[in-house]
Amino acid sequence: MGKHSNILLLATENLLRHRTKTIVVCLCIIAILTPFITAIAISDGIRAQSLISVKEGADLYLTFDEFGRNSAIPLKYLDEIKKIFGVTKVIPRIIGRGFLQNKLAVVVGVNKEDIPESVDCISGRIFEKANEVVVGHELARHFKLNIGDQFSMRCQQRKTFTVVGFFSSDSSIWGTSMIFMSFKDAGELFGKQDVATDIQIHSLPGHNSEIATDLYDILQGEPYRLQDKHMIELYFKKGFMLKEGIFSALYIVAFALGVPAILVASGFGLSERKKEIGIMKATGWHTLEVLELISFEQLLISLLGATIAIVLSILWVKGFNGAFIAQFFIAEITMLPKFTLPARFLPLPCLLSFFFAFLLTMVGSVYSSWRASTVSPVASMK
Repeated sequence: MGKHSNILLLATENLLRHRTKTIVVCLCIIAILTPFITAIAISDGIRAQSLISVKEGADLYLTFDEFGRNSAIPLKYLDEIKKIFGVTKVIPRIIGRGFLQNKLAVVVGVNKEDIPESVDCISGRIFEKANEVVVGHELARHFKLNIGDQFSMRCQQRKTFTVVGFFSSDSSIWGTSMIFMSFKDAGELFGKQDVATDIQIHSLPGHNSEIATDLYDILQGEPYRLQDKHMIELYFKKGFMLKEGIFSALYIVAFALGVPAILVASGFGLSERKKEIGIMKATGWHTLEVLELISFEQLLISLLGATIAIVLSILWVKGFNGAFIAQFFIAEITMLPKFTLPARFLPLPCLLSFFFAFLLTMVGSVYSSWRASTVSPVASMK
């Protein structure tokens, strides 16, 4: 055990003595790992936040089907759906997008009593009368809105809304650019009366199959689509896998360019290293001991580079809010997000980053060191 400790101390001294090589290899590791760790953390954070909203949502989602996509469902079926055994709550919603001047906003039309619990007014109140709205804090900050201000939207400029409250939705990043209004006002805004984009159905546990059968009897001949929580969750996961795949494809190119840099940097000062190995062999070192020394050096430098990369990733997300990289995972945001970006730094990606760095540095140094340690010490010291 004492011999291994001495080799570890000698490896540390070698890294300190060859500062240039140590710094160059660390910089290469940091440049490769930092975007990778940051992207994985952001993706995991957004995925976790999205899945929380799905799990806290309805048990079933009912829409009509048009050209293979969700379409509006008439409200004439609402009373019959409420009478189905096992149904505890039915919530019709209108969800659409519209421009508030030059900024795209998500419009949610829902009855006051059906507003999600996660929507918490930080000032003002929830809408009570016609044409009253509650606005997300990013929209409010962007347009410098105050309680009592009025505005109209491009899709229906004749209709004027009055701001009565601002909210910050801690459970969803999309709430920052959202406008809540009554179901009736949303229908008038989009020119769609007596229809909903979907109907949320809350049910008793274990009754989804019976409810689906009753819905089939109610909606016979209609092109409807019924989706449960599990299906919605699969859609979310599929979407994030696609986003991660696009990022990975772009990152592989950068990774491929960075690998040669690490390999070259790991062998920086190769002639000097051959002389050192020759001296070590001449003084009685065995080949395995030389390789152990090299392995300890790469272990230490990989641990240092990966640790700095993790710290920089945390700073990138927490300090600079994922600037320039969040657009890969969240559509239609600016390069500098104006809301708190969710992120989760899990142990597994950090460990994988360390092992990637260790593997690359080992590939760049072990073979050349082994070749130098197997030749005559006299030849190595020339």
